[in-house]
Amino acid sequence: MKLICTTVIRAAKQGDVHGGLYVIETESGEVLYYAPYEKDFINDNERGGERGLRGISVLHDRIIISDSGGFIELDKETYEIKRTFEDRDHLKSVHEIVVHDDHIFATSTAYDAIAKYDLDFNLVDFWKINGESLQDHKILTGKESITSSEKTEEDEFHINSICIANGRVAFSGLLTPLYDLETMEEVCAIPSFGPNNMKSFVHNFYQIDDSFAANLTTFSSLGLSAGSNGFTALPIPRTKNAQFVVDDIAKNNWNRGLAFDDDYILVGSSPARIIIYNRNTGQFDSEIKLESEIRHAIHGLEIIE
Repeated sequence: MKLICTTVIRAAKQGDVHGGLYVIETESGEVLYYAPYEKDFINDNERGGERGLRGISVLHDRIIISDSGGFIELDKETYEIKRTFEDRDHLKSVHEIVVHDDHIFATSTAYDAIAKYDLDFNLVDFWKINGESLQDHKILTGKESITSSEKTEEDEFHINSICIANGRVAFSGLLTPLYDLETMEEVCAIPSFGPNNMKSFVHNFYQIDDSFAANLTTFSSLGLSAGSNGFTALPIPRTKNAQFVVDDIAKNNWNRGLAFDDDYILVGSSPARIIIYNRNTGQFDSEIKLESEIRHAIHGLEIIE
């Protein structure tokens, strides 16, 4: 299996490498391709902010990845950059992207918004997501099409996951259920587990067949839906030899990035590594270590072939 993943390097300074792109062969763990990311960024958040590379979408003839404020199109065979695009009027702190019906949907996290583009990077629509905060989580109540001048930088719901569920685009925030983008109906409840229905920060909310999976980042676990019983949490094995350079803003076992095929579920974690689970048994299979310094965090993760 061949994987592509992106990383963010927390607390990187202007002019430093602040992320990277990796292509990996899972059987050997060999890094087949690596490209550092050094583009200038807005340093308004030491934890991550505008640093690094983000979401990934693998198409039949190209690969599209995002940084905080735009897209990069790569040749699928050589991984060379074919074109770049920036739209900071509508995109800031992009987390995940998905391509559906020949359109790119991107989570514009800092603006609590979702932006839709065609494959030539022309803006089609821009939706502000509305909602409300409850005692232990948040709910999303609607969306409205707005112009860039109407956006706000509140980041109240931290819209960070977008995927295809039941054949349609679905999305969620850091502490929200998964919603159908078109109807705004709930697709899957916010992951909870245990006798007290503990809720977790969520990244990478995905549908797998008739079930759902998500990174339960609060608890450093992979969450797999178990019907009416909520989610089962599979703990991410802890890195024993992580180098803690800035442990106040970077966390060991911060899991983000999720991909799957018929046999395996793959989870990204920090310091940058990929945890592989057997999809049929739910058991830990293996891991691939890319970096040892705690600042290096996986962001996007997809299977190429």
